[in-house]
Amino acid sequence: GNREYNPGWHTALDLPNLMTVAEAVARAAVTRQESRGAHFRADFESKDDEWAQYNIVIRKHADGQMAVNRERISEMPETLKQIIEEMR
Repeated sequence: GNREYNPGWHTALDLPNLMTVAEAVARAAVTRQESRGAHFRADFESKDDEWAQYNIVIRKHADGQMAVNRERISEMPETLKQIIEEMR
């Protein structure tokens, strides 16, 4: 058939982006030294609340290299905390 209806063609076009996302996910997983939810590591089996204060941020530079950073999550506004508490 035509390219529009050819799943192999679309997969070939998507593959570079899929590989970029897979690499970013793997780098983030290796960086996080805890187990939480679906993210489980045999070498770090317990949950560490210190990690709940950070996001793992991956940035891909123009040269293709990925930089992994831990960035502190900003404090939740009091109004949002109140709403969450009211819903418990």
